[in-house]
Amino acid sequence: MPDLTCIVILNFNGTPDTLDCLASLSPSSNDTTSILVVDNGSSVDPTAEISARFPSITILRLPDNQGWAGGNNRGIEWARAIGADLVCLLNNDTVIPSGAIEALADMSRRIGPCLLHPAIDYAEPAGAVQLDPTKSGNNISMIGHEGVYKLDFAYGACLMVPMALFDKIGGFDERFFLQLEETDFYVRAQRIGIDSLCMPAARIIHKESASFGGRTTPMKTYYMVRNSLLLSAKHDQTWSERLASVRRLTWSLMAIADINSGNRRTLVWKLGIWLLTANVHARAARQGISDFTRKKFGRMSD
Repeated sequence: MPDLTCIVILNFNGTPDTLDCLASLSPSSNDTTSILVVDNGSSVDPTAEISARFPSITILRLPDNQGWAGGNNRGIEWARAIGADLVCLLNNDTVIPSGAIEALADMSRRIGPCLLHPAIDYAEPAGAVQLDPTKSGNNISMIGHEGVYKLDFAYGACLMVPMALFDKIGGFDERFFLQLEETDFYVRAQRIGIDSLCMPAARIIHKESASFGGRTTPMKTYYMVRNSLLLSAKHDQTWSERLASVRRLTWSLMAIADINSGNRRTLVWKLGIWLLTANVHARAARQGISDFTRKKFGRMSD
C-alpha cells in the first residue's frame, strides 16, 4: 500500500482556530495525506461550518469531551482503520507553513521509528521560540547528518508518530485527560529504545493553549499538579526519582505563585502558606492533590 499520513486535529469549542489551521493545511489534503478533525464534544456542533469550507475533510464528532488523550486515541483508531502508516497529532491552534508536514513525514520514514517534532514558534510575541534545539542552549545532540536533534521530552502540539509504535506500546493513557499524557507516552517509547527528535528545518506557528483560555489558567494548574503525581507514580522506581519529581512540581508551583525570594526552607514555607489561600491556582492545586490521592482521574469535576 502507498504511504499515508493521517493528520489528527482536535477541536473543542475552538472552531475559528481550527478553520485557520485547516486553511493552512488545505494543500496537504491529497492521495498521501488525510486530515481528520476530531470534535471533542464542543457545545456547538462545528460539522456544518467546517464542511462548508473544507468538504473533503473528515469530521469525527465525539459525544463528550474525552480530553487530549482520549480525543487523539479516537483519531488514531480512525487512522489505523484507513491504513495510515504515520499519524501527525496536531493542535488546532497551530498554523502550518506549506510543506512542513510533508517534510516531517518524509524524515520520519527515512530515519525510522521515532517521535518527531517540527520547530515551533509562538504566534505572540512575534519572534519568540517555543521549541528549537538549535536555539535552546541545552546540551542536545544532532543525530547523524540529517539535521535532526535528540530531545529528552515529547511535545504534543505537533507530533509525528509511526502507527507501528502505537501498535507496539498502545495509545495515550486517558487517565491524564490533559497535560503530561505525551510525557507518559515518551517515557514508554524511550523504554523500548525509541528516540524523541526535532527537525528545525520544518517549522510551525503555535498560538498555545487557546482551548484552555491562555498559557496559565487554574485548569492547567489542576491538571499539571494531579498528572505530575500520576506520572511519578507510574514511572518513578526509586525514592530519589520520586523526590526529584516532587521538587520539579514544587518549583512549578512556586513560579505560578510568584514565590522567588528567600532560602530553600523559606520558599517551601511560603508555598505551603500559599496553598492554603483562596487563590484560584492554590485551590486548583489542592484539588489536584486531593483527586490524585482519591485516584480520581480523567476529566476534572466542575
